Amino acid sequence: MPDTKEMVLSYLEENSGKFSSGEAIATKLNISRNSVWKAIESLRRDGFQIEAASRRGYSLSGKADKISVSEILKHSQTSIDPDLILVHDSLESTNKTAKSEATFDAPHGTVIIAAQQTGGTGHKRLSFSSPKGGIYMSLIMRPEEFSIKNSKLFTPFSVLSVCRAIEELTGFTPSIKNINDILLEDKKICGILTEAVSDFDTGDIQFIVVGIGIYFNIDVSELPSDIRKKAGSIYKKGEEKISINQLIARILDLILSPGNIDESVISNEYNKRLLQ
Repeated sequence: MPDTKEMVLSYLEENSGKFSSGEAIATKLNISRNSVWKAIESLRRDGFQIEAASRRGYSLSGKADKISVSEILKHSQTSIDPDLILVHDSLESTNKTAKSEATFDAPHGTVIIAAQQTGGTGHKRLSFSSPKGGIYMSLIMRPEEFSIKNSKLFTPFSVLSVCRAIEELTGFTPSIKNINDILLEDKKICGILTEAVSDFDTGDIQFIVVGIGIYFNIDVSELPSDIRKKAGSIYKKGEEKISINQLIARILDLILSPGNIDESVISNEYNKRLLQ
């Protein structure tokens, strides 16, 4: 179940532009007015602009584009289990956290998301700078639960899913470089790291963690100087045409509920986008 803060945020989003009393929110959500007040204060600390007016109640104004389970679910076109989406303000590495969760039997489809990472890594263990304004998430995939049986296609499928989501929502046409880097106008805006853990005795894959790092609306000037010239961002801050939660939702839809998968289609489209 969503926590109280997520429930209050979802209510305010659904009633954006108008005031709702604390009593009305409490009654609708079946919680106490004190819980509503605590949730409002917590949301404000998170960066949401919530107005309060005597005898009128609360109203969400100037929507802050924070990563939120309720907002992801609102934009999802499939049945994503909210209990499997774990959102953090900051993590050392979403892949590291996901592997730990998977070791303790976290189910297929568990998603770890962070607004920033302090120790993110990419291909060949290179550091992946992860400032605010990005999407940093890792998905736990159990092979027995997934349609793709050829493990070599997990990375191409994941890369292609992100490309498709970006293209569908923004109209931009991403290309692929170095197997798992996604580019817009020759600037890297996404890196994907796929890691598998196998049973030592049988060699069978126990789980796969797909790590996705996307520069959504970061300030490129904040990146280390050695990667600044090669990196880009989907949007500049303030020029976004979609929300960060919309993009997360579409990527999760495409990866977790892919429908019938034609492996030859994956290979062909991936190769068409791949820069030689």
